[in-house]
Amino acid sequence: MSDRTEKEDKLRRWRWAQRLRGEAPPQQEDDEEEHSLEEWEDLVEQRIQEAMRRGDFDNLSTKGKPLRLERNPFVDPAVELAHSLLAGQGFTPQWIEERNFILAEIADLRARLRRAWHWYMREVEVLNNREADDPQVIEERAWVEQRWNQYVAEFEAAIVEINRRIDTYNLMVPIVRFQLFRLRMNDELRKLGMDLPS
Repeated sequence: MSDRTEKEDKLRRWRWAQRLRGEAPPQQEDDEEEHSLEEWEDLVEQRIQEAMRRGDFDNLSTKGKPLRLERNPFVDPAVELAHSLLAGQGFTPQWIEERNFILAEIADLRARLRRAWHWYMREVEVLNNREADDPQVIEERAWVEQRWNQYVAEFEAAIVEINRRIDTYNLMVPIVRFQLFRLRMNDELRKLGMDLPS
C-alpha cells in the first residue's frame, strides 16, 4: 500500500470513528460510504484498547474467574428450565443420551473395522510370501477374501442401523449444530487409509 493510500485510509477511518462518537458533523449523503467488516473490527479493537488504557477492565467482579456460560440465549426458556431441572436431579435429556450411544457405537464400529482390516492385511501379506501357484494358497486366499467381504457386509449393515439412529437423533436434537453426519462405508475405510478391495 502506498503512503498516500495508507494516509487516506487512516484519515477516512478517523473521520468515520469521529462520526460514530458524535464528535464530527455528519457528512452529506452523497459523501456517505459503506464500511467494511475490517473497518468495524478496527474500530472495535481501537475502542477495546482505549478502554484497557483507561483501566475500564481492571475492577470487573469476574476478573480472573471463568465465564459462566450456562444460559443459551437461543434456547426456549421453557426448554432450558426443563433441562436444568432434569440436570439438577441427575437426569440427562434423551437426545444427549442418544448422542452418547451413537458416538459409542461409531467408536466401536471403527475399532472393529480397524481390527478386521489389520487381520486381512496380515493374512494377505502371509499369503503373498508363499508360492502363488500352490493350490492350498489359492484356497486360503479365496477364504481370506470371502471372510473380508463378509466383514465388509457386516459393517455396511451396522452402518445402515447407525444411520437410522442418526436420522432419528437429528430430528430430536434441539440445536442444529449438535446434529451428526451419516456414515458411509467408503469414507470409513478411507479414514483408516484403505479402500475396498477389488
